[in-house]
Amino acid sequence: MNTAYRVWDGEQMHYWDEDHLSLTLKNDGSWLLWHSSGGGCVVSSDDEEAVLMKGTDQFDIWKDEQEEEARIYARDIVQQEETAIGSVYGPEPFIGEVKMVDGSWCIVNEKKEECRPLFSETATNKVIGDVYQNPELLEGAECQK
Repeated sequence: MNTAYRVWDGEQMHYWDEDHLSLTLKNDGSWLLWHSSGGGCVVSSDDEEAVLMKGTDQFDIWKDEQEEEARIYARDIVQQEETAIGSVYGPEPFIGEVKMVDGSWCIVNEKKEECRPLFSETATNKVIGDVYQNPELLEGAECQK
């Protein structure tokens, strides 16, 4: 399995396998996204606003799975909808941020203080944004009583 990465540079998202971009991961935990065609450094772990995000093994069912953007990444904001009748989670959509929790990819809604597995055999996941470009989507994930 190829590990997928993306990088937020403080203004835009870059994907590790875009044309003419290469990602170097160093043993000390630092990294560098650079133009492989001689354009130099795009962004690195030394940049204050830069963030490296790992891709999960899950895909947005509403996008073409052949596109890299269809992969769900850490820090994406996902809407999960249950498809099974009688689910313990209920029928209402659940919105949260994708995070690694205890070795598993989860959708975390801090306002509701709830965490659900990203993988589900009975639910669909749709990426509706990410925490950098669409932070207001998490603000809208209010507690429902």
